[in-house]
Parts: sequence; structure tokens; C-alpha cells
Amino acid sequence: MAIQGPFIDVDQQGLTIALNQLINQLPDALPPKVQAAGAVSPTVSGNYIITAGSAQALTLAAPVAGTVDGLRINVRSSTAFAHTLTATGLLQTGAAPVNLATFAASAGAGLELMAFNGKWIVLNSIGVTFT
Repeated sequence: MAIQGPFIDVDQQGLTIALNQLINQLPDALPPKVQAAGAVSPTVSGNYIITAGSAQALTLAAPVAGTVDGLRINVRSSTAFAHTLTATGLLQTGAAPVNLATFAASAGAGLELMAFNGKWIVLNSIGVTFT
């Protein structure tokens, strides 16, 4: 059965494919928890919540220029520890590129990053110091 109208002309299979693509672009309902130090994936868009009971040292590699441009990563802390995120020379804050983001020792500290041209543009940050 085909659906037709002024803006659509798809069959049931095409509609299913379009809906699945839309669902895949929605943010995760429950963000993954970061419970230990380690790498944040530079190829998976999403929200990451740090839940560890001590300060964690996270790393983030360069995004692949032209392949994942526009990909967004949101990292937030739910614990009162000074976590760090190292992305050597990759964090663009509006000043010189920086290597390290240090979260305030307060729940809610965090940042949102967007991949572009092999770097991470800092879209916003709360309680984060860049060096």
C-alpha cells in the first residue's frame, strides 16, 4: 500500500526505513554510564554520565575528518570528583586548542563536543577548566 500526498510518496517499506533512520538519530533515553577511566569513543554520538566513586581520567581521540563531522558527545559527571578528559590538541574552545578538560568536583559538571574537521569543538561546558 503506497501513501501519497503533497509531501510524501512512500510505500510501507520506505516508511519503515525512514522511521528507523529517524529513531537511530534520536539521543539515547538512558545514557551509558562511565564507571572507570578509559577511552570515550570518537565515533559514537551520545550522552555519557560519569558515575565512578573516584576521580576518573578519560581520553578522547581525534574524530575522522569528513566522516563523523557533526557527531556530538556530551559528557557529564554525577559525582563530586575532579574528573579529566584528555584530547591532546583537539579541544577547540574559542582560544588556542587545548589538551585537557578538568571537571569541577561537583555533580553536574560536564561538556558537549561536536566533531568537525578532525577536532572537537566545545559547544558548551559547565564547571570545566581547559588547559
